[in-house]
Amino acid sequence: MTRKILCCPLCRSTDIYWDARGLYATLYHCRQCGYQGAFILERDEEHDFQPD
Repeated sequence: MTRKILCCPLCRSTDIYWDARGLYATLYHCRQCGYQGAFILERDEEHDFQPD
């Protein structure tokens, strides 16, 4: 079984944390570039990812 890793959609950093707001709203925050939003990238742990 592979583990999923969250990535920032702007800088592709994996230094992400989430903030649950209310019952259904979730915001992700990137510590590298400051991105805040509900959209986040997800990839498998076993695949190497090369950012542009």
